[in-house]
Amino acid sequence: MRDMDVPYEARLRDMLAERLPLIEPSLQLIGTEYPLPNAHGTRGRIDILARDGHGSWVVIELKRSDSTSARALHEVTKYAELLQQEMGLRKDRIRAMIVSTTWRELRVPVSNMARDWSHDLRGYQLTLDANGVPVHADRVEFLEAAVPPRVTPHHFIYFYNSPEERAQGWHEILGRAAEAGARDLLAADFRRISQRDLVVAPYGLYFAIGRLDPDEAPAWLDDNGTDSYEETGGYPLEYSALCHITRHVFAAGYDAARPGVLRHLAENPHWEIEGYRAAGKFAKRTSLDERDLLRELNGDEEGIGEVLYTGSARTTDRGRWPAFREESRMCFAGNPDWESLVARWLDDVSADDVERDVMLHVYNPCDLIRSLVHGWPDKLSDLVPMTFGTALTQDGVDRTIHGSLYWDGIPHADVADRVRLVYRDAMHWQTHRLMDAAWVTDLDLLGLLGLRYVLIEQIGGNPLNISEANELRLHFVQGADLCTLPIPCEGSQLRDAGWNGAYSLDTFLEKHGDQIDAMISAYRSGFHFGP
Repeated sequence: MRDMDVPYEARLRDMLAERLPLIEPSLQLIGTEYPLPNAHGTRGRIDILARDGHGSWVVIELKRSDSTSARALHEVTKYAELLQQEMGLRKDRIRAMIVSTTWRELRVPVSNMARDWSHDLRGYQLTLDANGVPVHADRVEFLEAAVPPRVTPHHFIYFYNSPEERAQGWHEILGRAAEAGARDLLAADFRRISQRDLVVAPYGLYFAIGRLDPDEAPAWLDDNGTDSYEETGGYPLEYSALCHITRHVFAAGYDAARPGVLRHLAENPHWEIEGYRAAGKFAKRTSLDERDLLRELNGDEEGIGEVLYTGSARTTDRGRWPAFREESRMCFAGNPDWESLVARWLDDVSADDVERDVMLHVYNPCDLIRSLVHGWPDKLSDLVPMTFGTALTQDGVDRTIHGSLYWDGIPHADVADRVRLVYRDAMHWQTHRLMDAAWVTDLDLLGLLGLRYVLIEQIGGNPLNISEANELRLHFVQGADLCTLPIPCEGSQLRDAGWNGAYSLDTFLEKHGDQIDAMISAYRSGFHFGP
């Protein structure tokens, strides 16, 4: 017979079954080696089946060896599923416990499973006396999920005359950030590569503040002079840390930044990203490829990409799909029409049993004047609001959306007069922009100009050739309703929806080109903006 210090599981199981109150006082034994036949070919026997004081069924799996950790997880998941099917139980009425005399190898995988599994899962460390009899069962404290470093919306750019000055500037930033308790920073080096003009300080350093641990932040950091959510973006400590850095670090030039700005630089042919820098917990992230680091700095991973967002997910991915939807929703802040319309489209493409890979690319500046000031007339297509999404099945792309601004067709005698109802002059608009408040008045401006955010959906056909679509739909918001019309639409259908017609933004701009040209020239001359 084997040494009692290493008892047989069968003997240990029977002794534990007689002492279930060691685990939970209310546990009542149903049976040991409880058989679970199954019509699908898999079967098994539960070590101990019990019921708790609330009437739930408890699957208890007993292990005495680290080498069986994988088997323990496999068996509790199998038994919980079989129990649910064979006895017709609700999922919330089944619990599971893993009891073992050693947890060296079990703790990590069981902790991971306990966080993600839909059933209540607990672990217990079993203590035996000299005769191998269970005398204690102490609940195992599972490991907490690792918290990855995350960027906040507080970004900034410094410009330098040389790479050497930039490297020195990075060390100065690190020093001042550490004083404020902001040890987690993620940054990118970029430079101007256009030779068309002489650029002062062509070497840029773009950086973002990671989340601070309030317990490690110095007490003076709380005294930032404001508790405004609009100003701090919900991250007051990180806002104060950035203010501390910018008060003490100087360079040849600087500019404010926010999630989405770096992607603009990456896509601008006049600028080039040269590499990435990291400090603190972000140092581990440098092993990621450049696409992941760009997404990180853009705020895509945290759903803080307020202006520009690119992401994808599979509709059947229970973990990624909800996160993807929340990320994209955040980018529609300030644009309730697109937020509602895209949310409904995502509901539609995930509602049936067809598995789809969905991609969204969103540019949502919520500031038409800014788009015109910086893009009129030749670069406007890159700066006006747009949304593009595809839903891809195994057979190919079956649904596509294109989001843009559409005009109701009613011409205006003086566009500038309508703009002045929202912004008295260029300085008034600039004040709103610097206060990050232009998005609040942008919807008022669009309404006065007869512009609406819409989605054009293409079903079937070649997504690059709209003429090959099996069906086209126009989605828009009318009051509190989400409306859909077939394309082409009858005039009466549009009029019933409050439209005089439905025309592209290009048509609106072409119709009022001379007025817009004069207005934008006045805006640019006041601030030395170029197209």
